[in-house]
Amino acid sequence: MIYHIKMNSNFKSIKYKWIYNSVDKNLIEETAYKHNMPKPVAELMLKKGISSPDDIENFFNGSLKSLRNPFEISDMEKAAERIAKAVMNHERICIYGDYDVDGITATALLYIFLMQCGANVSYYIPNRLEEGYGLNKEAVKEIAARKTNLIITVDCGISAVQEVLEASIHGMDIIITDHHQPSKELPVAAYAIINPMREDDTYPNKTLAGVGVAFKTVMALRFVLKKYDFFKQEVPNIRNLLDIVTLGTIADVMPLVDENRIFVRHGLELMSGENVRIGIDELKKTVENLSASKKMKTSNIGFQLAPRINAMGRMASSEKSFKLLVTQNRSEAKQLALELDNENKYRQMIERDILQQTYDLIEKNQYAELQSGLVIASDNWHPGVIGIVASRVVDKYFKPTVILTEDNGVYKGSARSIPGFHLYDGLSSLSDILISFGGHKYAAGVKLEKKNLEEFRNRFNEVVKTSLKEEDFIPEIYIDAEIDSKDITNEVMQWLEKLEPYGQGNKEPVFFMKKVFKYQVETFVGKNFNHLKCVFEKNGLIFEAIGYNMKEYKSLMAENDKFDILFSLVHNTWKNTKVIQLNLKDIKKSD
Repeated sequence: MIYHIKMNSNFKSIKYKWIYNSVDKNLIEETAYKHNMPKPVAELMLKKGISSPDDIENFFNGSLKSLRNPFEISDMEKAAERIAKAVMNHERICIYGDYDVDGITATALLYIFLMQCGANVSYYIPNRLEEGYGLNKEAVKEIAARKTNLIITVDCGISAVQEVLEASIHGMDIIITDHHQPSKELPVAAYAIINPMREDDTYPNKTLAGVGVAFKTVMALRFVLKKYDFFKQEVPNIRNLLDIVTLGTIADVMPLVDENRIFVRHGLELMSGENVRIGIDELKKTVENLSASKKMKTSNIGFQLAPRINAMGRMASSEKSFKLLVTQNRSEAKQLALELDNENKYRQMIERDILQQTYDLIEKNQYAELQSGLVIASDNWHPGVIGIVASRVVDKYFKPTVILTEDNGVYKGSARSIPGFHLYDGLSSLSDILISFGGHKYAAGVKLEKKNLEEFRNRFNEVVKTSLKEEDFIPEIYIDAEIDSKDITNEVMQWLEKLEPYGQGNKEPVFFMKKVFKYQVETFVGKNFNHLKCVFEKNGLIFEAIGYNMKEYKSLMAENDKFDILFSLVHNTWKNTKVIQLNLKDIKKSD
């Protein structure tokens, strides 16, 4: 039996509300005994709804054989047959992608496989700043001028009703592969529409990234080509494409459950092995402390590799990012990786400058104190980074935020939100003063006339204010399991490694331990002395702990000796000595 407890005010720290879903202790002990696992791990599995032997086996050891039949996706058979026909008849095929990591990887994946099949294939990735997202009619006309017979979209197209019609007018078949939420009107002029998010699609996995949908399409296409005895010699091993699937899936922050977990587990193995893709290998070399022999984790992708691939598309064209993934030339890969690294450094510099300007405007105008929803605008910020800036502002102030910059005489911007406020619904109520908007609960894009800025700022603030209660502006932190000091062992660490890969939908576990004592005086370390370093003791056991960016806890630590703590568990290796370390998430004084 699982029941939800929202901890009372005594379980509020200086930053967070603590949320704990308690599990029946008898059920935890029963599951731990049955599967020979530590009790904290048993609690984690029960909260994931995983308790049967088959479910546990699939979670920890899911193989590629566990992937679902791609033909369960609507229109997949029709699409695979059409692409196979184009390959066998040497028709001209164009892959139409997107400029973010998901779109670039999906384009590269399909391009690589079709090239392995000897197809007559080209690609088109729109320029973010000049063309924007998705299909556009001018691009369709250019592709038609290449005498293209078949367009295959990846990570886009599901809402491009008029653009798909334009392609059909030019005599081209177009197959849509996408993962975004469809609007009410589908592009019915398409030859086939592959998207598990379609209302009429019964495919059970709705969490695929655009590159995941592209991989399922490749699975189906390979099957059809084998049926026609197309491969006279060696059949392409599509497992070797899972490194590319992993890049796009993690970068697009898709839940690492179901098939995504299988993709990423195998993809990380490929990236960590000796036969790593040339482009990825060279990109890894641009990252400090990411040695060739180091086991790759999702954090390496999300915070190190993906931003470098994404930087080109944010600041200019994605062409070089695409070429890095498909090249088979080591010298070219090395040069491209260095260029991506330099572009990412430039992007970071621009982002830091805009972020500081944003903070200055918020503090100068007291927006954080006076407004529930933040709207910050400038006439000269780079449009490629304002989405990142909006996310950083939400992280700092925990308020729904819109960042705007001037673009061709109007304000164009990115919006980000917090759990309590549905951003798309909120913007819908302001549609009368917006030129356009689109997005979902947590992220959206907006465009408005400059003269409407103040009205938009005031009304957005009012919509947020009337939608939320005061407590909604306090971030929550979820506790995965309670743990005792005696349970922090190497055995638990081995099980936690099996729980990887961590990411959206399978986050690194946060543990709760009550009444730990300060064993020695805490210190603050790092360049700006922002990181808390301390040692705790409970029941005679000693634990080293680190709390990144926890300078604000200085008074709390100095004035108390006994604490309740939230933390994750990691191995810290120093001079060939490996110890278990607590990575602190939050601290409060023990009652």
